[in-house]
Formats: sequence, structure tokens, C-alpha cells
Amino acid sequence: MYGVICCPKCRFVTAVDLKFKTKKCIKCNYNINLKKVRVIFKTEDNNELGNLIKDARKRVENGNLFVEP
Repeated sequence: MYGVICCPKCRFVTAVDLKFKTKKCIKCNYNINLKKVRVIFKTEDNNELGNLIKDARKRVENGNLFVEP
């Protein structure tokens, strides 16, 4: 299963494979613990990730990350 997360340090939105425990942010090099970070979107389909990341980035820019549009 894949997920879309936001780095708690620099707010960079990225996709992760949720079977792992940690993910290193490619922008700020912060080690993100996937157990402690909130997953914005979850999906089984690898092809959906691009659109989900774009949507999550728009939400982060607007500041309403977890509010349904």
C-alpha cells in the first residue's frame, strides 16, 4: 500500500511505500518516522500517486491539509 505524506520539517509532499518504517525527505534530509506522521492519502494503485501528490501539494499551499474540498 502506498501513501502520500508531508514532511513535518519542510512541508515537502511525497509518496511512500507504507510497508517501511521510515522515509528520508529528499528536500531537507529529515528522517520521517511513518508511524508518527499523518498519511494524507492511501492507495493501492501506483498510477494514482501523481494526481494525489498534486492534490496534496495544493492543500498544503492553501493550509487546509485535512479539510475536504
